[in-house]
Amino acid sequence: MNPLLTLAASAPLLIVCGLLAARVKATPAALIAIIVAIAVSLAWFPIDGATALDTAGTLGPLVLEVVLIILGGVLLAEILTASGAQSTIAQWLTSACRGRGRVVLLISLGVTPFAESVTGFGLGVIVAIPLLIHIGLSRTKAAVVALLGLVLVPWGALAPGTLIAARLGGVDFVGVGVWGAVFTLPVLLITTPVVLVIAVGRVQARRSIVDAVIAIGVLWSSLIAANLLLGPPLAGATASLVTILAILLVARIVERNRLHADRTLGRALLPYGVLVLGLLTTSVLDRMLPLGMTGRILASPALWLFVTAALALRLLRLMPDLVPTLVRSSARRGIPVALTTGLFLVLGGLMAASGTSLYLAQAASQLGPAYLLFIPLIGAIGGYVTGSNSGSAAMFSASTAQAAITIGADPLTAVAAQNVAASAATMASPPRVALAMSVAAATADAEPAAVIGHDALESEGPLRSAPVTQVTLLVATSIAVTLGLWLLVL
Repeated sequence: MNPLLTLAASAPLLIVCGLLAARVKATPAALIAIIVAIAVSLAWFPIDGATALDTAGTLGPLVLEVVLIILGGVLLAEILTASGAQSTIAQWLTSACRGRGRVVLLISLGVTPFAESVTGFGLGVIVAIPLLIHIGLSRTKAAVVALLGLVLVPWGALAPGTLIAARLGGVDFVGVGVWGAVFTLPVLLITTPVVLVIAVGRVQARRSIVDAVIAIGVLWSSLIAANLLLGPPLAGATASLVTILAILLVARIVERNRLHADRTLGRALLPYGVLVLGLLTTSVLDRMLPLGMTGRILASPALWLFVTAALALRLLRLMPDLVPTLVRSSARRGIPVALTTGLFLVLGGLMAASGTSLYLAQAASQLGPAYLLFIPLIGAIGGYVTGSNSGSAAMFSASTAQAAITIGADPLTAVAAQNVAASAATMASPPRVALAMSVAAATADAEPAAVIGHDALESEGPLRSAPVTQVTLLVATSIAVTLGLWLLVL
């Protein structure tokens, strides 16, 4: 491999990472990286007309869908917060699990993964952050804990990213799901202790060890079983739902409290019911009766988020005169996040279309068996840059499978490990961090102080993304390194 070409191919990644490390805002960093990627393509990695058209045809609808998902998700979060629905749900959770550590585990290993599995694109944080702030976490802690709860991203939005990884890698879809579930154990073992220490402190975290072991064991085992029995699309939602029930059962046995739901809680949960039922129904219908573009639109989280937001206004009985304020507020918070996310997706698409990502993977494969150590790290870079395991899969899955075959390794486990590492890295990606910060700010601004715990009322000063990025990036890197070592052993 030519060292100059290797440096040129890696230039967009090096520049965007350097700019972000220098605390340049994500949007200008992405724009600069895109300009560099275009220059590199023109000079060394030209894109032919057919590839350009194919990339535009694939990337355009994806960017539009993701932008609409973010805007719809932020709008729904604003409505649920303003209506008091999030507060009602949080109060029920704290009554169902009196131990704060148990509530945090319920949200981070149950509620967040479930929401992410059904909707995808980081929408799990939109559900989790208001709940975490309501139980007393500060805005920064809530953002970190919610992002670290994105542990089932390979199965987010019913697993399209995993499907892309399997198809481009030429390996079995269910096999990638099963091995991905196996490789999720390090993700759970690394993120859960960090979540507990941040949310409840070291002393209370130690007291929650048994609960954490039970939650991790249930989530991991049910995830493997669900991939085998139901397939990847429904595995994440099934496993996280089983985990929610398991934690509630533990609370029932240990705390001897009776779980009861009243009409107020039912009304607060109605929007989530509409969202989940609508997505699952249309997704199953689209699989049974392939409807082409119509089916994709009907089963899109973007459509159902806006439908749910519209229905929530009536279901939660919000005053009509609040609607313009909520729309303006959500647009002000959501548009910058959507723009940043779209730009990073474009960067990933450019690198895939030009072949620079393929060249980098091939260059790394020259290391021989030691390349296995770097497969998760390469995936993590893709997940960090694009904020999507789908984007990372599009960039690297084909070359990873080919390189694994070249060095005599199993392409199935290589693709699965890379997919999990890429998914974990999305928790630290600039688009995800920007989304989390936006939701945290919106919730803290809109919520009456009387329902927020002491920690959330502590003076934080300006809400900054740097602490959130530092923690999540450290966790994501640790996961990628651990997966690389495990893959090498296998």
